[in-house]
Amino acid sequence: MRNSYLFVFAFCLILNRVSAQVDAQTASDHVIIKYSPLPMFDFDNTIQVGVEIPLGKSGVTLQQDLGFGRSTFSAWYTESANVPDKTTYKSRTTLRYYYFTKRRVRGYFGGEFMFKQVVYRQNQWVGMDCSGFGGCGYFENKDVRIARVVGAGHGKIGWQFYFPSRLTMDLFAGMGMRSIKVRTLTPGLNDAFVRGPDEFWASSTPGTRDFVPSLVLGFHLGIVLGKFED
Repeated sequence: MRNSYLFVFAFCLILNRVSAQVDAQTASDHVIIKYSPLPMFDFDNTIQVGVEIPLGKSGVTLQQDLGFGRSTFSAWYTESANVPDKTTYKSRTTLRYYYFTKRRVRGYFGGEFMFKQVVYRQNQWVGMDCSGFGGCGYFENKDVRIARVVGAGHGKIGWQFYFPSRLTMDLFAGMGMRSIKVRTLTPGLNDAFVRGPDEFWASSTPGTRDFVPSLVLGFHLGIVLGKFED
């Protein structure tokens, strides 16, 4: 987690050094670079950054967030716990429409598509030449890769606050549905018996499929880019 805290410190230092007298109206046609602190504390933790791009003068913007994380810098695993070897990749694409603007705040609603893939790596004894009724013919020790793939759609509402120092804070909430699939990435194991890693919050057993309600809640810190008139 130390690397994550250093990232937050560096981001705040940049915000403190960049100055310009801006408000919501003058910033509405500028690109904003964003950072999301809360995904660092997710069970599938990631360092997540993004960019919001205005689409003309329509009040519509496109925001793209990308995240990457490793279980080795997760706050949820301790040194004594059985830490899984996992890597998380995440993408959030949001199309938003700003329906009101005041001096220091803009309100918006929009839609989001989120994609996440969590890849586990584990050495285990794998049952080979398996059938649905007679068990497995033999076992082999293999390095196995398992992927938990999540796709979700959310409707969102939020408020973006603007400060004179170019700093923004974007608060949002939303709900939708998500699809979850777990599969084996290692070639040649389509008919094998592969155990899922010992994960304490989500199913990671290959063959798992689910479709469940989904909630989102969080905030972004941002920097407004571009030149402003004095």
